[in-house]
Amino acid sequence: MIEVFHRVNYNPAIIFEKDLEIKLVDYEKVAEIDTDYVGEAWYLTQNSDRSWTKKKGVKVIGSQPDYRSSSIGDVFSLKGSLQVVLPEGYSSISWGDKVSFYPQFSNKLND
Repeated sequence: MIEVFHRVNYNPAIIFEKDLEIKLVDYEKVAEIDTDYVGEAWYLTQNSDRSWTKKKGVKVIGSQPDYRSSSIGDVFSLKGSLQVVLPEGYSSISWGDKVSFYPQFSNKLND
């Protein structure tokens, strides 16, 4: 089972954040997903053809009738092991870690 934590006061500009501290107080647990795969949990928490809160295998936590889709900066927890959603993929973290969401580019000629 995966616990899903959405960032409270989510702002899509999070992609430009560098060294943003991931603190539990900035998050709300919104669901428990009946899977052990982060990718499947992400997929199941997308509002595609209908609200993800109505999908099989999803247990909504909280009082809101609908939640936004999981997005960059949100956190999935599998048995206490945390994964934060990045612009492409996920990264293992602990609460209190600092994360850069801004894309990092490398110029191999000058490295």
